[in-house]
Order: sequence, then structure tokens, then C-alpha cells
Amino acid sequence: MKSVTQMKSLGDMRTTISTHARSTPHEKGSTYLEVYLLDKEKQRLETEMAMLEKREKRIQTRLNDIKEAMGGLLAKMNEEGAAPDGVEGGTISGGARSSRPANWKKMSIRY
Repeated sequence: MKSVTQMKSLGDMRTTISTHARSTPHEKGSTYLEVYLLDKEKQRLETEMAMLEKREKRIQTRLNDIKEAMGGLLAKMNEEGAAPDGVEGGTISGGARSSRPANWKKMSIRY
């Protein structure tokens, strides 16, 4: 604890308010209030968890629908025999460069 000479201002002094000290113990009403608040938070979190589970189920079904649609379209493309660039073996490769040489112009840069 700082001595009086080491304190820069009155705000550095510890008082009963700043230490949250009480002369009497907590009342039962405040304990019941804390239990009530915790119960309400628990109920809120349970409903939020249920909503997240429903959302996860919707997302999973949508992902399955997309996977089936992509599989059907890729099978249709394979039947036609025309596979576009970047599609190999029924999957789409992300950002793969084609094996064709690029037609770049060479230009001189003058500084």
C-alpha cells in the first residue's frame, strides 16, 4: 500500500467504495437476483444453441444440394466430351493454370 507521501492525487486513496467493501453481508434478495439472472442467461443461450443447430442443418442440406447439382452438371459435361479449363476428373481445381503457353508481348522499359 502506498503511503500518503507517495500518492499523486486523492484518486489513489483506497476507500470502502473503491474496494467494494461492505459493512454487512449480501442480502438474500441479491443472491436470488443473481440466480434469476443466471437462469435467464442460461435460457437465452439454450434457445440460441437450438437456432444454431437448425441453421447448421439448413446449411448442410444446401451444401448437399449443391454437391448433387455439381455432380449432375459435371457428369453431363463429361458425356458431352467438352471439359472446360480448370475441370479435371469431376472436380473444379481452384486457380489452376492451364498447360497452354501464354502469348505475352515483350516490351522494353526505358527509365
